[in-house]
Amino acid sequence: MRTSIRFLFHFFLLQCLSTTAISQSMVGTWTGTAKQDATTYSYVVKINSVTRDSIFGTTTSKSKEFYSETKFKGIVKGNNYLINETELVKTNYKGAGSVCLMKLNLKRNNDKLQGSFTSSNKDIKDCGSGTISLSLVKEKKATQLPKEQPRVVTPEQPTTKKEIEVIKPAEKKNIEQSIAVPIETSKQRKMEKREIDLLNTFRFNEDSVMIKIYDNGVIDGDMISLIINGVIVFDKVKLTASPLTYALKSNSTSQFQIECYADNLGEIPPNTGLITISSASKTSEVLFSSDLKKSAAIKVVLKNFH
Repeated sequence: MRTSIRFLFHFFLLQCLSTTAISQSMVGTWTGTAKQDATTYSYVVKINSVTRDSIFGTTTSKSKEFYSETKFKGIVKGNNYLINETELVKTNYKGAGSVCLMKLNLKRNNDKLQGSFTSSNKDIKDCGSGTISLSLVKEKKATQLPKEQPRVVTPEQPTTKKEIEVIKPAEKKNIEQSIAVPIETSKQRKMEKREIDLLNTFRFNEDSVMIKIYDNGVIDGDMISLIINGVIVFDKVKLTASPLTYALKSNSTSQFQIECYADNLGEIPPNTGLITISSASKTSEVLFSSDLKKSAAIKVVLKNFH
């Protein structure tokens, strides 16, 4: 009897672990393209949560003149993903009521999602159809910082004339954009006061993290100024597929407010991007959207060992 109970317990535990592993493998960001006739859109599916066989998240569509964000819900059956865009969140299209919500029928093959889409709008007869091809964006595991660390310039350490370059420990041949020296508050240019949209607060058990900022989707000339605790760190810098990189370290403070101040709206408004915050133990990410009236911001709280 005890053996039977023990077997059932182990079977139940394995089932729970298996379900958790499958759920974790679904959550993530898939990027690629959606093609309809002669038009190709940049398309992003971000799966935020999984409940049994149901998935929930957001999609982003971009072309040279079009931008939209939607919420979706879907069902996963084996390797088949059935996704329905349910709500239009944001678009630059003037006739917002005529934006087509899509119904996706995709099949997963390892880190690829491929299939077709049709319209899910009941009030629009013909929105067309097409094909979709997506790839999973893999998060790089954070590595321990090397013993000989580059000197980190933070807002509490005023300017020097030299720029400090940060090189990935695992990929020393690929040099990312250099870390600009913070501009002293007294020498900063005057910036318009804008509403702050606080997206999230991220807490870490380490006293230092690496901040990286990319353009989101199509590279369309988005330009931002990065402000940390009221100090300009990057001034009027274009976002690209290569990240802006900044090392953040607790010093006189362990709490930081990071603002993405839009200096333009790019070719496809609004100004959007992706921020990743990586420590030795984990990586967090958040999509942001800023315009000329509102700045997206996050808070980062580090461990203070001082």
